[in-house]
Amino acid sequence: MFLSHIHHKHLLPGVAISALAAAVLLSGCGQEAPTQQAQATPVDVSVVTTMEVPIVSHLTGRVSSTRVAEVRPQVSGIIQERLFVEGSTVKQGEQLYQIDPALYQAQVSSADANLKSAQANLYATKLRADRYRQLLSKKAVSKQDYDDAQAAYLQADAAVKAAEATLETANINLAYTKVYAPISGRISKSNVTEGALVNASQADPLTTIQQLDPMYVDLGQTVEDHLALRQAIATGNFKTNDGKAPVDVYFSNGQKYQHQGLLEFSDVTVDETTGMVNLRAIVPNPEQTLLPGMFLRGDLHEGVIPNAVVIHQASVIREAGGLSYVYTIDENNLAQRTVIEIGTEYEDYYVVTKGLKVGDRVVSSNLQKIRSGALVTEVKDEPAQQAAGNAAVDAATGA
Repeated sequence: MFLSHIHHKHLLPGVAISALAAAVLLSGCGQEAPTQQAQATPVDVSVVTTMEVPIVSHLTGRVSSTRVAEVRPQVSGIIQERLFVEGSTVKQGEQLYQIDPALYQAQVSSADANLKSAQANLYATKLRADRYRQLLSKKAVSKQDYDDAQAAYLQADAAVKAAEATLETANINLAYTKVYAPISGRISKSNVTEGALVNASQADPLTTIQQLDPMYVDLGQTVEDHLALRQAIATGNFKTNDGKAPVDVYFSNGQKYQHQGLLEFSDVTVDETTGMVNLRAIVPNPEQTLLPGMFLRGDLHEGVIPNAVVIHQASVIREAGGLSYVYTIDENNLAQRTVIEIGTEYEDYYVVTKGLKVGDRVVSSNLQKIRSGALVTEVKDEPAQQAAGNAAVDAATGA
């Protein structure tokens, strides 16, 4: 009993020490992984990829009519009647005004009488010339008398032609007393009323007609953007739409216009007042929603960039000074600050022109918690991945 007591007395401290050391060792081993796991910041990861990116220039401009006709009188006189409703739509050839025709009707009658007189004189001189020709062959008249008769006949013939021209002019002037619409379109207010005296050489129009379908949308593009576009085309980094670039039109409140236009031409000069290159799009306007002078925004689809390197916008940090950067993830899951250069943007993506390559992994969440050299771990969304996998299987099998 005594020896047994001594044995336990000396063994208990050793056992206690060994157990304590093991506990400390196990405690240290068990806490090492959780500590490292806690240091790794969970983040979403985007992979740099390529896609065909359409190039859209966001421009501003104004609407103008494709055809504008200022209606002016071609003869002088008193306006007897206005035959249209102001602000209405008129057809080409529709009569708009009636100028007093009395003076011009008299001129037609006078010209017609002069023509008849000239024709009668022509008849008489022709008979004389024919008679003298016969007498000359019999040597009954002198050659001089025959020549005089022939000259009188030619003068009478010229007088008839002049009288015919005078009559035609008088008829044209008489027709001009009826003022017709030169084009179809929306007519503005009348600048004259019944009883007003108008002149053929006056500067002010009687009224104005504007064609409202289709309409022009005149846009302005900066010289820098225009030159960059031309350079991209020249280097083959940009595919154009063969000159038929579509244009989406938006009103000043942001509402999209229901009809799409097409780029008609690009000016070859720069506007000295604005420093912009003028572009003109032609836009259908069957409902006449667009009105001349209206301020609009036009999105010009100039072409596409094939195989553009893109990254999700949520991954990019842009500073006020113009610097842009992302956090890439290396093979050790460490975040590294990488400065990039951004070109255009498309939907939720930026086109990266420098700093990234296809396949790079980039942090797209918790950016405020990330610093260069920080350990990160990618968040795995198991339910979302399973749902995406199921959707892909359904699409492949046609379910």
